[in-house]
Amino acid sequence: MENNIFNNYREWVSEQKMPKGERAVLLAGLALFAQQGYNGTSTAQIAQQAAVSQATIFKYFKTKQDLLLAIIQPILENLYPRYRDDFLPELDQYKTLAEIVHFIIQNRYQFLKENAEAFTIVLTELLTNPTVRTLFFKVVQESQPMITQHLLRALKKVGVRQELDLVAIERTIISQLLTYFIQQRLVPQVPVDEQHDLQLIEAQIIRAIKK
Repeated sequence: MENNIFNNYREWVSEQKMPKGERAVLLAGLALFAQQGYNGTSTAQIAQQAAVSQATIFKYFKTKQDLLLAIIQPILENLYPRYRDDFLPELDQYKTLAEIVHFIIQNRYQFLKENAEAFTIVLTELLTNPTVRTLFFKVVQESQPMITQHLLRALKKVGVRQELDLVAIERTIISQLLTYFIQQRLVPQVPVDEQHDLQLIEAQIIRAIKK
């Protein structure tokens, strides 16, 4: 598969030059791992959803673990860099803390929604899969200089509490956003006012980090 940067995992898979059966297996694995978890999904279920035989799965992926990594690795190596490279420089244009927090929450929540299946799998596997953790922390470590350059500079410019370092600020923002994202994935049938909820999250973050 080509190693190009992308915005949406499903669109990327659909555009790759690969056999139809391999593409069907990747998309079926993406959907089922996100819905049921890796351990809760059998290759028989993947084969049924992909409309292929189990032999076809093992033709392209030696094990179910190989299929999981074939899904996750492009997400971490290509999707996250797009998140980083397109998003972070835009922070420099905002002049107030409210504008910066609004942009971060609105922009990143939309990004999470567009790739909800992919991020659900990554978040789940981070807890249990050492290979996924290694891949994830490698990408995060490579991104830290750019995060420091843009995010911390933008926030310090508009006034945040002096005692907060970058890790504390990131933790405050990410925990609020991911908690809301995970809640929507766990109980999607519960009606929500998304814009109202996101405004509340923005207000909570501002209160936590404002000077």
